[in-house]
Amino acid sequence: MNGHPEARARRDYILEQKRGFGRRVIGVFPAYYPRELLLSMNILPVEIWDPPLESSHANAHLQSYICSVVKQGLELILQGKCRDLDAFLFPHTCDSIQNLASIVNDYLGIEKPCYFFYHPKAPYKESSRWYYIKQLEDLALRLEKQFGPLNHHEFKKKVEQGEDLRRTIGELYRRRAEGTLGLSNVEFYRILRQVEYLHPDDFLPVLTAILKRPPDRKSKGLAVIVSGILPNPPEVLEHLDRLGINVADDDFLSCSRRLLARPAISTVPFEAMADSYFGMQPCCTKGSAIEDRLKSILDKAKSSSAKGVIFQMVKFCEPELFDVPILVEGLKAEGLATLVIDTELNQGMSGQLVTRLEAFAEMIG
Repeated sequence: MNGHPEARARRDYILEQKRGFGRRVIGVFPAYYPRELLLSMNILPVEIWDPPLESSHANAHLQSYICSVVKQGLELILQGKCRDLDAFLFPHTCDSIQNLASIVNDYLGIEKPCYFFYHPKAPYKESSRWYYIKQLEDLALRLEKQFGPLNHHEFKKKVEQGEDLRRTIGELYRRRAEGTLGLSNVEFYRILRQVEYLHPDDFLPVLTAILKRPPDRKSKGLAVIVSGILPNPPEVLEHLDRLGINVADDDFLSCSRRLLARPAISTVPFEAMADSYFGMQPCCTKGSAIEDRLKSILDKAKSSSAKGVIFQMVKFCEPELFDVPILVEGLKAEGLATLVIDTELNQGMSGQLVTRLEAFAEMIG
């Protein structure tokens, strides 16, 4: 991974944060976790989604039908490319990530602490909020044993900064949906995905500088919604740019589903974090009702004038595979075109996929 330009930039940044700011670094697997809690303890969360590696070791530990998010994450560890990390955090996202957590914590013999975070799943009950806050408090107590006591003043500041970050990302999405942002599909997600490792002190100014640019009122072109776990392979975005198709909004787990939320009501840090969690968009990994997710995608399509929805599936992702057939049926019933593509991470574009995207462009044009 160290030979890949983005990987080099990420590792350089991690080392700069450790040496220059004395920060500890935790490798975080997808997807929902209390970022502000970690930041308030001077911990930099670095997310592990799709490291650009050739898989040579992970297959010996995993079934052949495991999704490549898990496979690539394990490969990163087995190739010894997590030496700069101080620990790992595994949220309870799906069975495959739970299996990965067990492999890393119980069988690999790595000398790094592993933390686990069990956020509640829908349908939510009155006890769900209490349970979520209790999970936050328990995680804080476990982290304190390795990283020192939680500074509650700093915690409040980081929660407020998290609210500011969500508002800023929301404005970025709004400007894109109305066609005035002036970023290509590739540029938008290259910038947005820096949230996966940049400290908010560094990431917020990047977004603010973009929003300060004068509105770009060029023709919007054909608009679509893209749904899935994450925007990978990135060549899909590149080809959509070449076809003149704008991704006007998304339903990506790595992006809008977890980065956008209703504003928090409470000013008490743990309560505010619960407000944000329960105010996020519907997601299959949280057990959300398919009807809620369908409504969310339809609302995005209406507000952005999208002509269709592309489901960019990670092969063998069971939570997504359960939802997609019903979502496709519901979207078609509302007159929206759909395209489902099934890929492995970092695999590039096959000739067949190019043809299918071009046919989809003709259909919605």
